[in-house]
Amino acid sequence: MEKNNLQKVLFKSGFIVAMCFILIDLSGQSDQAKPLPQFLFPEFSKGFIKMKDGRTLSAILDYNMVDEEMVFQQQGGVYMVLDKPEEIDTVYIKNRKFVYVPKAFYEVVVKGPVTIFIQQKSRYTPVGSATAYGMTSKTLGPTAVWSAQGGNQVRQITPPDNIMVSPAIVYWVKVNGNMNRFTNKNQFIKVFPESADKIKEFIKTSGIDIKTREGLMNLGNFCNSLK
Repeated sequence: MEKNNLQKVLFKSGFIVAMCFILIDLSGQSDQAKPLPQFLFPEFSKGFIKMKDGRTLSAILDYNMVDEEMVFQQQGGVYMVLDKPEEIDTVYIKNRKFVYVPKAFYEVVVKGPVTIFIQQKSRYTPVGSATAYGMTSKTLGPTAVWSAQGGNQVRQITPPDNIMVSPAIVYWVKVNGNMNRFTNKNQFIKVFPESADKIKEFIKTSGIDIKTREGLMNLGNFCNSLK
């Protein structure tokens, strides 16, 4: 395994660059003065990238939930986007696992005959502006905030003050090779018609909250016990 040295980072410009990553104190970075709301974790941290060819690489990583891209930090506070993610098997950050599904990375919560994923997704929306009678006005629909990029270098990290990040999380369960999207317990139960009553009772008696990682873990482990 190759560690502490990211010898093959796949850039959007299409060439291969050898690069060494070290853990950097981000407290002095202007972009890190406060947590970046579009990122999953409050700070970039050392993670590992397992490639499909068996190599393990290390980098300082965080996940951009709006662009749904894995971003790493170089020395000097330069941020880059991992390209050719289809060649990546698993990304590990803070003891959490992420796999590439076309156009995004999904967090793996439970793996087995029943595998549960969280699509950690957000969108930019405008901050309401004050109007008469103390009410606020917003533009309907998501708002795009473009980050100028050179190759795969991210040049804009901090969103403008008039933009907020709103959660748009999606949950997935994979059974028999099929991916099923769900946002509530009833949609989840429908995926298992043969075990619907048992799963429904388990959710009720265990007080499962399917919108938490812990709840999804418990639910996934129970479903796998039924297989």
